[in-house]
Amino acid sequence: MACKRGALIVLEGVDRAGKTTQCNKLVQTLQQSGQPVEMMRFPDRSTTIGQLISSYLEKKSDLEDHTVHLLFSANRWELVPLMKKKLEQGTTLVVDRYAFSGAAFTSAKPGFCLDWCKQPDVGLPKPDLVMFLQLSPAEAALRGQFGEERYETSVFQKAVQQKFEQLMKDSSVNWQVIDASQSVEDVHENIASHTHNAINKAQNLPLGQLWTRT
Repeated sequence: MACKRGALIVLEGVDRAGKTTQCNKLVQTLQQSGQPVEMMRFPDRSTTIGQLISSYLEKKSDLEDHTVHLLFSANRWELVPLMKKKLEQGTTLVVDRYAFSGAAFTSAKPGFCLDWCKQPDVGLPKPDLVMFLQLSPAEAALRGQFGEERYETSVFQKAVQQKFEQLMKDSSVNWQVIDASQSVEDVHENIASHTHNAINKAQNLPLGQLWTRT
């Protein structure tokens, strides 16, 4: 009998919205329910490309903006074979940031349009569910360690939020907006319930391609 594929679940949001905390909690809950699951996060700073990105984000090096955008995309593509293999084996992937962050963050910079920013990621494995943790940039700025990395300024995060809102208008992607200002437990319960539905649906559907017109 063919193995039922795992679901590709992505958490997105402005910086400090609580994505990493929620990804970890979701993975624990799925493990406890016997679901094969693994967590991934982008950028994956362990690869050679990821190390270049990490140095840039920590303000240790400067890179031209187009170059940075393409490096982020390349960092996702280099993990696609592994992602597809895991999903085909029935493992659900919980992903902390994906192509949507790439498009939203670069297009929030002057001189970039959203369409150009989406192009390098066209054809990536399409998530079965993208949950956007909605938190106002003002609230995010009050959370711990805000401001340590390059993009963590309230003005920039506000622009990023607007780009995410544009991306969410795309009906080909299954978006769910989660109010991230609630308690950690309430946010988790909301996320877990959407995830269980997505896992059940994904089992019988082929893996799609992101932003393609098929």
